[in-house]
Amino acid sequence: MTQAKAKERTRKRTTCRRDGLSFDAPRFIAAMITGRCHRSSDPGLRFPSPIVLLQCLVNSRLNGQSQDHRFRGVFKPAHHTAERLSVMRLLERVYRALPPLRRFVYRLWYRQMTRLDRHAESPFANYGYADLIGAQPIPLAPQDESDRLSIQLYHHVAAAVPLAGRDVLEVGSGRGGGASYIARYLGPRTMVAVDLNLRAIECCQRRFRVPNLRFRRGDSENLPFADGTFDAVLNVESSHCYGSMSKFLSEVKRVLRSGGCLLLADFRTSADIERLQRQFEQAEFVVEREERITPNVFRALELDSERKLALIRRRVPPVLQAVFRQFAATAGTPTWEKFRQAHWEYLSFVLRKPGDR
Repeated sequence: MTQAKAKERTRKRTTCRRDGLSFDAPRFIAAMITGRCHRSSDPGLRFPSPIVLLQCLVNSRLNGQSQDHRFRGVFKPAHHTAERLSVMRLLERVYRALPPLRRFVYRLWYRQMTRLDRHAESPFANYGYADLIGAQPIPLAPQDESDRLSIQLYHHVAAAVPLAGRDVLEVGSGRGGGASYIARYLGPRTMVAVDLNLRAIECCQRRFRVPNLRFRRGDSENLPFADGTFDAVLNVESSHCYGSMSKFLSEVKRVLRSGGCLLLADFRTSADIERLQRQFEQAEFVVEREERITPNVFRALELDSERKLALIRRRVPPVLQAVFRQFAATAGTPTWEKFRQAHWEYLSFVLRKPGDR
């Protein structure tokens, strides 16, 4: 095969056509890795990924004329629409096959969120939890009522074991609202919250002044603590971002004291739930509780959709609002549909490190 023919075959394999656009996958991925493009997340795929931005651009029918000079050379007009390939599925495979890329993109995405919400108007970024059985609402101070649904998810996870007088760590603290709630309401002796996003940590340090609460930068796969430092580790809607779930579990087990608990909540597909359960077993955690809370989370999405939309309109530039609507899972978005149709399952776990408490 001549060099020219080989090059043409490679080009055909990596160039996708969709809705009048031709997409050069390698150039887009290179642009994403080098940071010469917008960073975003696509909850319309199996897990959030940066490819939603491409989807938004395609749906806008830009016809090869990107509104951002950083995309020049990535999009080109396509004429053979009969041979369209799925841009989303191709890039989803690449994205899922490269955990370091997933981890890198998430860092960029959450950094962008912090920039857009400089005043920390939203101290939570989780999907929330709504009661479905008429239980007594948890008491909240008036200033916390606007975040009730997100707080209820934290309460569901954290209140599974007594935290009063304990040393507690949250990995992936994000906007900091969850760690603040636990420190103020559940009475831990110390509450330490870590996140990889330095901007988010600095924002939390300015906003939350609670005596027993401390924020610091930390890597979920290389926690900056000595062995046996904590009685409980909390992880809420964060683990799907990690490059290696096994490394994260290993680190959690290391920093937990004997008999300590990992309190975890996150969403997965059915196939990934089975993989997650195997990872728990390989890490030698004892599963004390596993609960499917998808209906509670979806109800929270329904109840909170309008508030999120108003926040997005107020804080996010119009060109990025579609991206943020999908990330926030507002009504009618692919993310919202994934939960409505139970293609994604939201689970909470209580995992015990073997040993005496």
